[in-house]
Amino acid sequence: MKHQIVIISILFIQSIFVSGQTNSLEQQSYSKIDSLFNSHYKSNTTGAAFTIIKDGETTYKKFKGLANVEYHLPITDSTVFNIASISKQFTTYLALLLEQEGKLSFSDDIKTYLPELNHLPNKITIKDLTTHTHGLPNTDELAYLKGILPNGKMTHQQVVRMLLNIKQTNFKVGDKYEYNNTGYILLSEIIERIEKKPFKDQLQQRIFAPLGMNHSKAIDDINIVVPNKAYSYQLINNTYKNYPVKLSTIGSSGINTTINDMIIWAKNYQNPIIGSRSFYNKMEQATLLNSGKIINYGLGLQFDSYKGVEIVFHGGGTAAYRSYILHVPKHKLSIIILANTNDFSALDLVYRTIDILLKDYTIEASKKVTIPSIKQLKKYEGTYEFQPGVYFNIIAEKDTLYFQEFGSKTKSPLPSLDKNTFEFPYIPYSKFIFSDNKFDFRIADFTYECFKTKIQQPKLDEIDLTNLTGVFINKEHNIIYELFIVENKLNLKRTFGNTIILNPLTLKSFYSSELGKLDFTYNEKGLVEGFKLSGQNFKNIIFKK
Repeated sequence: MKHQIVIISILFIQSIFVSGQTNSLEQQSYSKIDSLFNSHYKSNTTGAAFTIIKDGETTYKKFKGLANVEYHLPITDSTVFNIASISKQFTTYLALLLEQEGKLSFSDDIKTYLPELNHLPNKITIKDLTTHTHGLPNTDELAYLKGILPNGKMTHQQVVRMLLNIKQTNFKVGDKYEYNNTGYILLSEIIERIEKKPFKDQLQQRIFAPLGMNHSKAIDDINIVVPNKAYSYQLINNTYKNYPVKLSTIGSSGINTTINDMIIWAKNYQNPIIGSRSFYNKMEQATLLNSGKIINYGLGLQFDSYKGVEIVFHGGGTAAYRSYILHVPKHKLSIIILANTNDFSALDLVYRTIDILLKDYTIEASKKVTIPSIKQLKKYEGTYEFQPGVYFNIIAEKDTLYFQEFGSKTKSPLPSLDKNTFEFPYIPYSKFIFSDNKFDFRIADFTYECFKTKIQQPKLDEIDLTNLTGVFINKEHNIIYELFIVENKLNLKRTFGNTIILNPLTLKSFYSSELGKLDFTYNEKGLVEGFKLSGQNFKNIIFKK
């Protein structure tokens, strides 16, 4: 008995175990996790808070690093982090509570609540907002086009007004899954209008307070002082610089919370107190696109299989904040990390923890690699569109596949993982998976479809550049761009930032990887009257000359 008391006391002092009811095998597992955590985070840099919940009990909780570098303030279990997109599941949960009370339905057309968007084609439902199949352009890209990002700031209400001015969609509802923040911001506005009460107050009254999450708040103005906040920093050339959040969006992001409060939220997943298990069942239903394709994203939650183990998860990232919550339902296991370090450490730590705790249940992938033939590699050759304005060349030489940015002469090898799968070693947790005339570019939890395209760039002397010059305006977002010629090259000047050189793509379109693709429109006399601008998460934004 005395021996057990000594062990438990030591573990308590070290903050490794919250529950002493573990056998020696479990202790060894948690010692490995502790070593892993210490290898990722240091005491004198930005860091993280990390916890594991098993069968409704907190079995591990540790924190390391600095919440505030200026004053050398350490991260503790009362440190408040911005959890970014993990906020989306709270928004969904609140909407499900309202649906349970008959105040809304996920099948409702959003125009019922947001008449400002009545001009948009097709019905967009609340469910479409939560599954990212709505087709609306993304908040962050619109703010960038307006010149708000990267140097300016917007309040939540300014963001909402911007979104209610949207005049066109990227695609027909249900045709694609395109992850973005717009849907959840609009859902927060709908919830606010239904209850005639601020969204952040409803979260407080319906979720945070009943669960005892007393240190959690949705922050709709980044100028609000948050006690015990972990600050966001960038490390550049061994020097820390402040890296604050720019957009004060709630619904999609904006919840500030502690590791202790997130433990409460994870326990509600394992054994619901607020809401019910049926809520999570709905949130974990796969999304079916119009084509019949199944997407493993439900209502604010993702799900997949990791080495044969079914997992439910969601990550968050904004400025230098990184957060991740993962559940293994079959084993009643939840893992949470909150950090102010903008790298992939959080992702690595969570999944290696699964490897340690569930090593008897996971299935290691075969290390045998099927080497693709030269003939197979040649099939993958070509130019692919990552997004309008950003194109990649895939080149096969001998027994190696290479990646090259379009317009560049530099090429980089892609190590083979299997016949059609290649590592993209230049970004952690990234790979290319090839199929007919496309490849999926997977970066951590995100998948970007890159389709093969043919580009035959015209010569500049084939185009009347003078016809393309002038001042162009997008009225709904009040964006003004000027096009002019310098040394026989078309340039684009904004009211902010640097001048952008535009390169010809076709006789009627130009592109820049920094901005996107401009498709010029002409009148019956052949004179340019405007252009449509497309890029990542926005399509055909209309500019008139």
